[in-house]
Amino acid sequence: MNEETAMRLLESVLESRSAEWIREGGYLRFRTRHGGTVWETACRPCREGMLFYARFPFAPDPEAALRICGEVNSQLVRGALFLGAGDEVIYRCRAELDDVYGAEDRLEAALEYSAQVVTHYWGRLAAAEKRSQFH
Repeated sequence: MNEETAMRLLESVLESRSAEWIREGGYLRFRTRHGGTVWETACRPCREGMLFYARFPFAPDPEAALRICGEVNSQLVRGALFLGAGDEVIYRCRAELDDVYGAEDRLEAALEYSAQVVTHYWGRLAAAEKRSQFH
């Protein structure tokens, strides 16, 4: 599946979820809301797949975040948490799109798994958010 077809398929999946998205610099970006949590996910096609980057909207203390990422990564079935350039935590996973007939299901599954990871670890990472030097 070529990159444009993969992006259009993801747009179709997001449209079926009534999600709003924008294309920007080779990425497709959208926001997800679950309960009181809101985060942004950026997706980009790669060879025979789609990469998903879900960014937590806060920057935990880097040392605590690295420790938590290591602990969480040892438990995740797919994907991984890492620290971005601004010390924000990002969850990255991939949907394999090598089968045209199963591609939509794989995109749906990656979106669901990504959302589950973000919501499951949200509280733990938020508790490690950087504290002011005056506390």
